[in-house]
Amino acid sequence: MKRDNKKTGAAGEKAAEDFLRKKGYRILERNFQTKFGEIDIVAKQHPRGERSSHLGGVLVFVEVKTKSGDRFGEPWEMVNQRKLEQVERMGEVWNMKNNWQGLCRIDVVGVWLDNKGQVDKIEHWENVEEVIL
Repeated sequence: MKRDNKKTGAAGEKAAEDFLRKKGYRILERNFQTKFGEIDIVAKQHPRGERSSHLGGVLVFVEVKTKSGDRFGEPWEMVNQRKLEQVERMGEVWNMKNNWQGLCRIDVVGVWLDNKGQVDKIEHWENVEEVIL
C-alpha cells in the first residue's frame, strides 16, 4: 500500500511538473525537504512575455495531490489549513536558503490517474493562500 502511494505520488508530481512547464512556469526544485516536511514543487511564474530566470516573477510553492480513484474526495479537499501553514514554513526556509525576497504564493495541483496509472485529468488552483515572505 505504501509503495503504491509513493508510486502514485511520483507519477502525479511528474505530471504536475510537465503541466506547469507547458503553462510557462520554470521549475526550480522538486521535493525540497526540511525538518517541517516537503514542498513537492518550487516554481517561478514570470509576468507574461518575460522569460528571464533572474528578474521578477512570483515564486510558487506547489502542493501536488494525486488521486487514483474517486474515494476520499477531491484533491483540494486533502489540503487543509495545517498543510498550508506547513508549506508556508518550508517556503520560508527555501527563501532564506536561496536568498529570495519577493512575492510568493501557494498553489495546489490535482492529478487524477485512471485505472492504468495514466493521467486522466489535471486541475491547477492558483494562489490558495498568498504569502509574502
